[in-house]
Amino acid sequence: MKSFNFEFEEERANHITFDYSPEADEDLDTTVENGVPILYANRPALLSLAKLFVKMALGEYKDGFHVHLRKDLNADEQDRLIVMLHASDTGKQAESVVAEQAVITD
Repeated sequence: MKSFNFEFEEERANHITFDYSPEADEDLDTTVENGVPILYANRPALLSLAKLFVKMALGEYKDGFHVHLRKDLNADEQDRLIVMLHASDTGKQAESVVAEQAVITD
């Protein structure tokens, strides 16, 4: 039987960190094929994402909190994916956030 144990310190509000190691060789990228987004990730990248998702799920983050994931989880690369936290009953709130972002970026 395999097990996944992960302990972490609570982070300050609106702040999250995750471990990145050049030696771990995380490969992460995204693309859209036939209109469907695809996340390509090797095992070290999947473990890093798992830890990040656990922190987001168990932390004291509010709706709209999000992280920008970059190619290969490397801060020197471009964004590949944004993961946003929202409750299932806040669909309309998420729509308004997107509309707000469109206004801000125009």
